[in-house]
Amino acid sequence: MESKHSYSRLIMFLSLSLLLSACSSTTTSEKATSKPQPIVAPDVLTQIDQPAQYYIDKIALANKPQAISWQLLAARALIAEGHTQPALDILMSVERNPLSTKQLFEVALVKSEAYLLEKRYQQAAGVLNFSSTLDTNEQAHWQRFYLLNATIAELLNNNAKAVEYRVALSDFLDSELHSSNNNHLWESASVIPNAELELLILRFKTENPTLAGWYQLAAIGQQYRTDPKRLIESLQTWKHDYPQHPALTGFPIELVKAMATTPYTPSQIAVLAPLTGKQSVAGKAIRDGMLSAYYQDTAAGSEHNDIALRFYDTAATSADTLYLQAIEDGADFVIGPLLKSNLSKVLPLVKDVPLISLNKLANAPAADNIYYFSLSSNDEAIAAAKKMQRDGIKQPLVLAPNNRTGNRLSAAFTQQWALLTQGTSETYKYKSRSDMQNTVTSLFSVTSSNQRINLMKNLVGTDIKSTTRSRRDIDAIYIIATPSEAMLAIPYIITTQNPYAPQVAVYASSRTHGNNLSKSQSRDLNGLIFSDMPWLLNPDRELKQQTLALWPNMSKIQQNLFAMGYDSFKLIPNLLQLRNFPNLRLAGQTGILYINDDGIIEREFSWAKYRSGKIKLEETNPETKPAP
Repeated sequence: MESKHSYSRLIMFLSLSLLLSACSSTTTSEKATSKPQPIVAPDVLTQIDQPAQYYIDKIALANKPQAISWQLLAARALIAEGHTQPALDILMSVERNPLSTKQLFEVALVKSEAYLLEKRYQQAAGVLNFSSTLDTNEQAHWQRFYLLNATIAELLNNNAKAVEYRVALSDFLDSELHSSNNNHLWESASVIPNAELELLILRFKTENPTLAGWYQLAAIGQQYRTDPKRLIESLQTWKHDYPQHPALTGFPIELVKAMATTPYTPSQIAVLAPLTGKQSVAGKAIRDGMLSAYYQDTAAGSEHNDIALRFYDTAATSADTLYLQAIEDGADFVIGPLLKSNLSKVLPLVKDVPLISLNKLANAPAADNIYYFSLSSNDEAIAAAKKMQRDGIKQPLVLAPNNRTGNRLSAAFTQQWALLTQGTSETYKYKSRSDMQNTVTSLFSVTSSNQRINLMKNLVGTDIKSTTRSRRDIDAIYIIATPSEAMLAIPYIITTQNPYAPQVAVYASSRTHGNNLSKSQSRDLNGLIFSDMPWLLNPDRELKQQTLALWPNMSKIQQNLFAMGYDSFKLIPNLLQLRNFPNLRLAGQTGILYINDDGIIEREFSWAKYRSGKIKLEETNPETKPAP
């Protein structure tokens, strides 16, 4: 299946190639005249500004040497209209004739363009392997040659080659096209693995300093992608080290935005949270997380340690009243409120003072100074679908409780899976713990297998040797369950699945991960792959040890909210860079944080697996934006 990313690459190629053609070509347009005009052989680089039929008609009227030029123009026009096979047929006819170097170069380029649009990328690259045997002084030819090679390399995920071709292309571009080329170059360089970047920097440091500079720039982007402040400092150092680098004439737009952004530096932060009443446990956990981050910054001598924090109790006074009071008190940044009912009252009042809400609403307004931060369990279901796709899962099923939570989370997973793969994932619901075995049996279609075996026994009239067979098409299960429910389900899953098929992987969310499980209970979860926030999967962290020393009886929910409060404070000086630089991340306690176009603070979760009764962290495999 062709990705949207590949499709957009082709569209960008067509757009830029047409622009290059317009910048470097003459025109074939003819003024109406009463006298017949002789058919003059056009330049093969003439701009295509007529329908394909116009050029096809000229072929029949021209003599053989002239006809070749018209044939090449007709082929290009057909490709521009999406008719690649007729174009290739014309090129086959052209190749039967003696051709000049310029014509041979053009044939190869046009043929590669046709293969590219047919998504025959290897063939498109193959016909361009002629640069050592053919030469041309035509700038337009070299523009198309390097643009084609770069586009093909990008579509084949050969990003280092794509960078090399785009660096070469820049030598043949007019100044107004450098910025666009540099943005594409940056996009390819920024996804090259860091280890490969280090080797490329060493290789080209002397041989090609321009290339080395691009790879160094990409390495900086990767190394400090979770540290916006260090990123800006390192980019300034890079500019000093490469004062003549061509990137400086058209710096990648993402980096321009990141460097030009002035971070929020509030002097007074108002926090709206419930500090009394039924929700006070949640509100106080968030408060304690913020204070922990605040005192940590103060101890470290942070430039933001002179901030005043003021807390407003939304359980005692209406949230909208408190918001207006906070602004009147001089707050130049607001965090909260926590409850959706309070958030709906506050959002219409937000004007100039930026706000991080501690929840999000459906269809909430997007604004440059409003950020939505929540710990929604839906996000984990969505992350699980993304994780499974990265892991190569083809056909997952969902096992969920038959209640509102199960319905909501299974819907979030299946919708995301459909969005990512255009595929479907079945959902099986269990009514209770006692119904778990029947549901697992049903999802593996073992019931149908047993019915077939019994039918054969009745037909034969005697016992027959048989093995219950389960379905082979599923390769993963996303289970929505508490730890005790998962401990019941996983043994059923292991014993019920087809013994001749690969083991089905089992994924879950933090809902299934218990903090206080015994070693025996943990063994019952062996093989389970689950997500959670870094705060809960890294128990040896100094901050967590200090926190649990102060609050030893914090529940898992309280710890989640503590981490949320901590991150909401730490986010403030990084918000604008995160919003303007889509690839930038912040390593938080609730996850690796980034901000989407609507101002929603998204999280990349940590993943771990139960093995031999122990939790083993998996290597970080962050989500990328497609990209872009």
